[in-house]
Amino acid sequence: MRSQDKVPYLGALSLLMSLAELFIPRPLPFFRLGLANIPILMGLDLDIRSFMVLLAVKAIGNSYISGTVFSLFFIMSILQTFASGAVMFAAKNIVRNISIYSVSLLGAAASTMVQITLASLYAGRGVMLFLPLMLIIALPSSLLVAYASGRIEMPESLPEIENEGQKRKQALPAIALIICAGCALMIQSIPLLLAALLISFMLQRMCRRKILILPHVLTLAFMVISSLLTPEGQVIAHLFSFPITEGAIISGISKALSLSVTMSLSQSFSAQLSFSSGLIGKTLCIFSNIETAFRSASGTLNERVAEALKLEVHNKQEKQPINITAFTLILISIVFLLLYLLDYLIF
Repeated sequence: MRSQDKVPYLGALSLLMSLAELFIPRPLPFFRLGLANIPILMGLDLDIRSFMVLLAVKAIGNSYISGTVFSLFFIMSILQTFASGAVMFAAKNIVRNISIYSVSLLGAAASTMVQITLASLYAGRGVMLFLPLMLIIALPSSLLVAYASGRIEMPESLPEIENEGQKRKQALPAIALIICAGCALMIQSIPLLLAALLISFMLQRMCRRKILILPHVLTLAFMVISSLLTPEGQVIAHLFSFPITEGAIISGISKALSLSVTMSLSQSFSAQLSFSSGLIGKTLCIFSNIETAFRSASGTLNERVAEALKLEVHNKQEKQPINITAFTLILISIVFLLLYLLDYLIF
């Protein structure tokens, strides 16, 4: 395969693995098995510049596909991707005769520690108690990732893929997203956050993105439990000898709602943003091919992935973004600004 095709192909493969991972239950909202690291292990022979570009493509592309752009999860994805990638690249190129399994183990450990540290900065120190559990789950899964990386063969060449998606101005959706997400992260009042979440769900439906309630419920449960681990405010009950505090519950609900709003907004605006050129655009075009094969295949998850990697679907036109009128985007941004002002002035 030509070197200029290797990075977008591995980036598209990372998106496929992230898609496949959605079919596997997660014990915690922040946790992922790390299947998207399979292409990263396959790209360890790239030069350092190309490898860093691959890490960026993986982090940005995965956030775009999963609809977490400009949310806390996007920041976590960027930082843990580069942290684990740097550790794996350094281990592979500095330590002699190191196995791919050891490299994957080191990457998983680095990713998990960065992930938990960042989560604790937002959710509180109680999240650090989940670190042993996360390592117990992540380290064995990294062995599976290493094994899979040696089983997937790189194609000799990529099929010619035509991208006929029309270019469109995307500045307004991006600006609106930044304004709304920024306001959501600063609002503390639970009633106002509930109003913001309702508006976000309405926008998400307008963009024809399915609303999945379970991730929001899991996020709420995780944030409340994490907050309760660091007691705050008046004690309202006891669980055995552990105090249940009012402040911790309110803080957990508020932070969970903020996350839910930004996730819903990201889902909405990902449906409007379109990359029709450049490295990201080429990666998404390749992914569009293998995604179609994956979704149309039958059998086990492993068989569907294997079918998708045949790259038999050619010349698939890029999905057209959903157009939301400028007036609607501006109005929603103004509403979020008003909600923030109400929170600042009254609550």
